[in-house]
Amino acid sequence: MVRVLLLGGHGKVALHMTKLLAAHDHKISSVIRNPDHAIEISDQYSENPSLIEPVVASIEQTDEEGAKELMKGVEWVIWSAGAGGKGGPERTKAVDEIAAKRFIKAALLAPSVTKFLMVSASSSRRSPASYWTDSDRVAFKKTWDSIGVYSEAKTIADEYLYNESRKSSKPIWVDICLRPGSLSDSHGTGKVDLGKAKLVGSVPREDVAAVAVELLEKETGGGLWVDLIGGSEPISSAVERVVSQRITSRE
Repeated sequence: MVRVLLLGGHGKVALHMTKLLAAHDHKISSVIRNPDHAIEISDQYSENPSLIEPVVASIEQTDEEGAKELMKGVEWVIWSAGAGGKGGPERTKAVDEIAAKRFIKAALLAPSVTKFLMVSASSSRRSPASYWTDSDRVAFKKTWDSIGVYSEAKTIADEYLYNESRKSSKPIWVDICLRPGSLSDSHGTGKVDLGKAKLVGSVPREDVAAVAVELLEKETGGGLWVDLIGGSEPISSAVERVVSQRITSRE
């Protein structure tokens, strides 16, 4: 059993992750802003609801000491939080960049934390990937033109996780940046394109959650940026391939 801190616990991807983590016998502290969501969080795994602990806290308003407090006894941290376009550009920056960096720093300082998985976005990069098609490049430009504040905030947070992780002297530390494309609410297919994936297309949130849990359980090296879109490779073999071959989309 691993103790997991899940930030942004009421998000759709996070709810899928909660269910999967509990099914794998992990203990989840799910951070939510609205106490009305606590019952829904606990109900994600009716077989053993004691594995899920809703924690009511504002990620945006939690200071450094509060973030450190949330890390106590935690081994894995998952960032699946975001402003979700609510509150304008200032709040997007406050949550997706500033708060993300605050919790990354707290995780790096926490003696118990050994893994940090960031749920990001495949468009969160400074320039189009070298392996993308023309259609992918057009989609990338459209994304930055339409939600540039969000893309910039996510990119800065991703870079911060990578760079601060390389500076860390922690004996065990694994940083993972999972970068899905457009998300859908379709049922998961269990098949993906993972690693250096295209941008155009979509991926079910259920599959994003499955890939995230699989990466947390299998990845031991750190430093991987992993693009994700719907595809034809079973999730287990896709994760095994990316982890064993050290495939990263970071350029």
